Amino acid sequence: MRICFIALGKFMHVDAYLDYFRQHGHDVHFVTLAPGPRREVPTYDVSNSKRLLKLPGKWSYLPAMLRARRVVRSLAPDIVHAHYATSAGLTAYVCGVHPYVVTAHGTDLTQGVKSTVWRPLLKRILQKADWVNPVSDELRNMILSLGIPAEKVETLTLGIDTKRFAFQPVSTRAPAAPIRLICTRNFEAIYDHQTIIDGLAILANRGVDFQATFVGGGSQRGPLEVRAKERGIGARTNFVGAVPNSQLPELLANNDIYISASRHDGTSLSLLEAMASGVYPVVSDINANRAWIRDGHNGRLHKVGDPQSFAESVLAFPPQSGERMECLRLNRELIVSRGDRMVNLQRLGEVYGRLILTKRAANHPRDIRPAASTLRAP
Repeated sequence: MRICFIALGKFMHVDAYLDYFRQHGHDVHFVTLAPGPRREVPTYDVSNSKRLLKLPGKWSYLPAMLRARRVVRSLAPDIVHAHYATSAGLTAYVCGVHPYVVTAHGTDLTQGVKSTVWRPLLKRILQKADWVNPVSDELRNMILSLGIPAEKVETLTLGIDTKRFAFQPVSTRAPAAPIRLICTRNFEAIYDHQTIIDGLAILANRGVDFQATFVGGGSQRGPLEVRAKERGIGARTNFVGAVPNSQLPELLANNDIYISASRHDGTSLSLLEAMASGVYPVVSDINANRAWIRDGHNGRLHKVGDPQSFAESVLAFPPQSGERMECLRLNRELIVSRGDRMVNLQRLGEVYGRLILTKRAANHPRDIRPAASTLRAP
C-alpha cells in the first residue's frame, strides 16, 4: 500500500513509522511542514522556508498546508497518517484525502482543547478523520470530550524497541556508592527540570550521595546548568547533551533511578525505555504516568512542581533486594505486553488495511478483495 505520513521535519518519532512500513515493503512517502533531517523515504518539504509568512503560532504553517494538499493529492496514497492533531491534523483535513489517521501526542490536545480557536477546529479535524489514535488514555478522554465517536478512537502508543532496551538491572551496588540518577527529557519548560535540580539540592543538603546525568537538548540547558551550580550540586550533575537513541541503552544500564518532572505528557517513550531496561522510575504524578506507574508498587510518583516531594520519592528508592528486583521485573513485563514497538506497529498496519478495505467497499461494493496491506513478518 502507499502510505503518506505528514508531520514536522523535527518530529523524530516519525522515523520509526517510516522505517517500519518501508522495511515491510510498502510505498512510503513523507510530507514535512518544516525542515528536518534526511529520511530514507521520498520526502517533500512543503515549508518553502525562504518565504514563510510571519503568522502567529501554528498559523505560520498555513501556506505549507496548501502546498501539502497539492503534493498529497498528486501522490494519491491509499492512506494518510498525520502526527500531531493540530499542524499535521489540520493539513490532513485540508488535503481531503481519505482514509486519514490522526495521532495525538500530547500538547496538541492538552493545550488545543483549552483554546477557543483550536477546540472547534480539533473537533472538526477529528470528526472527519477515519481513525483517531491518542497515545495515552488521558488524551483519549480529551478526544471523547469533543464528541468524537468512541468506536473510531483507540489508544495505541508507538512503543519502544524492547530488544534494544534489554532488561539489565544493576545486580549489585556497594553501600558507599552514590545513587545514580538519569533524566532523558529535553531541556524545555514542560519537563520542569528546575524541580529536579531543586530536589537534588535538598538531597545534597541531607547528605545523600548521588550523581545525576541529564541527557537531551533544548533551549533551557544553559540556565539549568547555572542553576545546578548555584544550588551547590554542579559537581554532582552531568549534562551530556543530546545523544543518538542507540546510545541510550548503555546510559540507562549504568543508572539506578530514572527521574522526570514533566508537567504534561502523552505516553513518555523515555519512561518506557527506562522501565524496560530495569531502571527504577521516579516521575511526576500526572495521568500519563499513572497509566504505567502505581506509586510504591513499581515506582514512585511525586507531586508536580514540588522539589520536596521529588526528594522524598527518591529517598523511597528500595535498596538492592528481592523487592526491588521484583519491581523491575514487573516493569519489564508491563512494557513487553503493552509497549513493544513491533507489536504496536503491526497493530497499526492492521488498522490501515481495515480502513483501506472499508473505503474500497464503499466506493466499489462488488470489489471487496483484501487490501494488499497485510504485514509480512520481518
